[in-house]
Amino acid sequence: MIWACKSCNSQKGNKGLYQFFQTIHNTPKFYDEIPPLLEKKYLKTIYFCHQCNGTIDSGDLDGDDILTVLDLDKFS
Repeated sequence: MIWACKSCNSQKGNKGLYQFFQTIHNTPKFYDEIPPLLEKKYLKTIYFCHQCNGTIDSGDLDGDDILTVLDLDKFS
């Protein structure tokens, strides 16, 4: 779902956009490092994925008891 160079793609593996950027930018505001156009396209795609899976209103999908952007990368 995310376009990436060969090096980044091998690091990314099957992680979502937010998980990947958290890995490469280990800061509390890692999401500020995401290029805006990339994030917009990702959010549009992930919205449709959650809509198809029926997880739009599921809340905390990664099970850490905190609702964050990392929950977007998970499907129940």
